Amino acid sequence: MNDAPASFEVPVTPSPAVRALRAAVIGLGVAGFALAAWLSRGREDGWILLGLGALMLWAGWRHAGFGLSWGTLRVAADGRPAWRGDSGRETGEFVAVGVERWHAGENLVWLRLRSGAGRRHEILIGRAGHDEETWRRLVSWLAWLRRGRQAAG
Repeated sequence: MNDAPASFEVPVTPSPAVRALRAAVIGLGVAGFALAAWLSRGREDGWILLGLGALMLWAGWRHAGFGLSWGTLRVAADGRPAWRGDSGRETGEFVAVGVERWHAGENLVWLRLRSGAGRRHEILIGRAGHDEETWRRLVSWLAWLRRGRQAAG
């Protein structure tokens, strides 16, 4: 049996639950704008409520994606991560990234990555979308990151 660490890749794609959550946040912004418009009618300072509603609509639209990125996370055998995005702005090549923050739950992992150029990528990885071996490697890698940070200082 070979105990040497192996590199692995994790595809990151939006699940139906994440798509529903995104739609709900946009819907919340629309509902906030509609409520503000309804409350502002006939009031002298109604423009303030209307402006607040527009702000809620903008926030719902802006944060509906939660800044989430879709693509592929590759973790090399030495533990260094790289990211290849699926958006039109990406080149299609893996770019070295650093892990700024992360949180792992039983069925969901959130990572904030930053490339050398300063571009931020926030990704959600659900356990249901991956086989057990990939999930085990991902969670083991995150535990390894935590131990390394604690040892460093």
